[in-house]
Amino acid sequence: MSKTQISKSNTFLTFLGCLGAFLVFVLIIFVAYLPNRPERVDAQVYATRQAKADESRAAGVQKLTNYELIDAEAGTARIPIDEAINLTIASYNSGEGLFSPTETPLLEIGSVSVEEFELPAQDSSATADEAFDIETTETE
Repeated sequence: MSKTQISKSNTFLTFLGCLGAFLVFVLIIFVAYLPNRPERVDAQVYATRQAKADESRAAGVQKLTNYELIDAEAGTARIPIDEAINLTIASYNSGEGLFSPTETPLLEIGSVSVEEFELPAQDSSATADEAFDIETTETE
């Protein structure tokens, strides 16, 4: 009996044949299916929603990046957000405007005594069943 030996060239050619068959299969699927995909059923709804989303996004970007007079009598105006951030940081660093220290304290803690806030001591030896006992009284 003769022994058959598998050569390295046969193994390599088998691998290339399998790879080629797989690539041909993928190419057939691509040519047959992908270009002929049917249009989405909700294509009109999707297009309408996308248009509304784009419009809303554009309006938001315009509000964040442009100047606008909101109320002339009250003196309210909209400024770009980058400028607002820079002005807020400058105001904070200088200690002016909203960030200036107040003259009078908002709350005086020294006049409150600790005795007023003490809670009565509770018996911690109560069982779990006693913790859920609820006394009810009837009212007329």
